[in-house]
Amino acid sequence: MTEIPEHLLKRSRERRGDLAGSGSQGSADSGTGDAPTAQPTTPASVPAKAAPAEVAQAAPPAPVAPYNAAAAARPKIPWWAAGTLVLLPIWAIAYVGTLERPPQEVTGVLATGDHVYAARCASCHGATGGGGSGHALADGEVLVTFPTPAEHIVWVAVGSDGVGLGNPYGDAARGRVVEGGMPAWGSVLTTEELIGVVLHERARLSGS
Repeated sequence: MTEIPEHLLKRSRERRGDLAGSGSQGSADSGTGDAPTAQPTTPASVPAKAAPAEVAQAAPPAPVAPYNAAAAARPKIPWWAAGTLVLLPIWAIAYVGTLERPPQEVTGVLATGDHVYAARCASCHGATGGGGSGHALADGEVLVTFPTPAEHIVWVAVGSDGVGLGNPYGDAARGRVVEGGMPAWGSVLTTEELIGVVLHERARLSGS
């Protein structure tokens, strides 16, 4: 039997010892590598509150117009005067109603008839138609005697002589008969004057 040298045995033992140490170290490394590594838990970070936005500085007020400032500074109407102002139009209307209206100036045919009556008829029938030596014409009297203007014009044109003494004239219900004294103005007055004086007696004296 061949004897193994001592140095080879020593090297063999060292080799086995190295292999044994490497295996145990690998097992320990593999055991620790497979296990999950616990991660330290930290609380979830809470988002910080947003800082409040800076309040915008208010713009300065616009300047007041001079007329607005003057209106604001003007003294106001006192409350007791407001009622007076409300009643003022009513008082004005009532006051105007008490005033006498100025007489209206007569123009046209009526003005012509006015002049003719004053010159030719007023001496017998009165300046305002109240009557005299002739019959009254005012207050509707002439309208009762002559219901229509045509009958009235005929009477003024032909007069008493044209109708005849004792004959009726005008409205039969009136019962007037010719007594004389009425001139025939048809040959003296123009057509405009004749119509004008009849309108004057009917409209202005009798209120037709």
